[in-house]
Amino acid sequence: MAKNIMDGKEWTAAEFAVLLPQDQDLARPELACLSCDGPAVFRAGPKRRPSFAAQHQHGCQLIAPAWSAFTYLAGQGWAPGLKTKYE
Repeated sequence: MAKNIMDGKEWTAAEFAVLLPQDQDLARPELACLSCDGPAVFRAGPKRRPSFAAQHQHGCQLIAPAWSAFTYLAGQGWAPGLKTKYE
């Protein structure tokens, strides 16, 4: 997932992939990591599934320990019932 730093809208790669090309072009410069706001890029192609990649900032919660993306999303309410070691 990534977010638009201008309006805060969060995107899954699948949602972003179905936007019109001109809408993708407008949104691309505004994509960022959900946690640290590091710049993000959208990648997709004929042999590549849609995905986001980011240049994470130091201390980003999404790259801290292994599986931290799931821990972060659970803490944001994306995975109700998932227990984290921080609870």
